[in-house]
Amino acid sequence: MFEFQSDVYFAKFLETNGVMTLKNINLLNNDFLAKITTLEQEVNVIQQTLGTATQDIGGLQQQIDVINDELNRQTHFRGYYLLNTDIQQLENSANGDFAFSAESGTVWMYDNSWYNSGDIVPDQVSPASDATPLVDSGTGVAGTSNEYSRGDHKHPLQVSDVLPSKDTSVGIVGQASSYARSDHQHPIQTVNTIPNNDSADGYYWQVWNNQKISWETGNSVIINGMYCIST
Repeated sequence: MFEFQSDVYFAKFLETNGVMTLKNINLLNNDFLAKITTLEQEVNVIQQTLGTATQDIGGLQQQIDVINDELNRQTHFRGYYLLNTDIQQLENSANGDFAFSAESGTVWMYDNSWYNSGDIVPDQVSPASDATPLVDSGTGVAGTSNEYSRGDHKHPLQVSDVLPSKDTSVGIVGQASSYARSDHQHPIQTVNTIPNNDSADGYYWQVWNNQKISWETGNSVIINGMYCIST
């Protein structure tokens, strides 16, 4: 039980033996509410400060993660190399290692062995080729260019400008890697010698008992035991 006397609060306590005692709480009623309000404001400020500090901690954690990623990257990054074979011959390679190749312009990764990931080097963009496309070859060539072809590029026609050969009786496969034009013409395969004269007597063939016999004037043959003379 509280009792107010002369701007001072007293508390009445009933002891177990029935004796009533009074104790001064030492609270000033004039400043009590003001102090509570001030304390609440201070608590709010502290909470806001804690919230800002928490955000700062989160931002610092993100920076730490970035630094750790960069450290891991630098730990596994093996450097820039001119040729792909230089990367493939690196010693003490570990899974997760990677390197940049100037030859292919791509990132090479290591997973039990070095392989071309196909990813473009971050600070390198493959340029478009301004070179005139080459003519097609008979065997084909893989090429070594690090530039890509434009979508509207055109290859020159790989056509033959040699006069077609004469036809032969046996035929020839040929070895040319160029193709013939659709309006090409082969020269006529003719003989420029004088033909032989016909013989004065002449001859003809006749089949006798399934035998092919050449009859010529003044000749004789024996057929089935019979002597025959041509006239």
